[in-house]
Amino acid sequence: MEAKASSPSGEETAQLIPEFVALNRRRTRGNPPLDVRELERWMELRVRLEQALGSVPGGQEARRRRALRVPTHLKVRCSHDSADQLNVASEISEGGLFLATEKPLAPGTPLHLDLEGLGDGSPLEVEGVVVWVRDQSAGDSPPGMGIRFTNLDDVQRQAVDYLVEHALSSL
Repeated sequence: MEAKASSPSGEETAQLIPEFVALNRRRTRGNPPLDVRELERWMELRVRLEQALGSVPGGQEARRRRALRVPTHLKVRCSHDSADQLNVASEISEGGLFLATEKPLAPGTPLHLDLEGLGDGSPLEVEGVVVWVRDQSAGDSPPGMGIRFTNLDDVQRQAVDYLVEHALSSL
């Protein structure tokens, strides 16, 4: 579906968020599943929010992207093998996140992640895998790595949804 309108204003964006969140919850949880009309509306809202956030992907990435990426400043402890580092996620979606780091790990690297920000003080522990990297030669974009969450159970998925919704409502 192609975007029809220009970027929404801040006030328009604030009005779109509750509708998007409600449809997105049903889309991710399937209870009840979205019908065709609702799925089309979800896609339209996602495109309009991406426009407002300035994160409209181009070309193949636009068709491949399954979720809205939301800016965040989420603290993430990232562990693999014997290495452990604290990073900040600059984007999150229900499928994964982008960690800004000068030393991204190789695609395919499995990770253990502790995501802070659930509100109760305890981190959300999830597994992930590096799916792509951006090095320092990328120009204006920060170096880092795209991480896909893996093997989320229902509780973890709902907690990730909460983090995405919280980041979205903080805009």
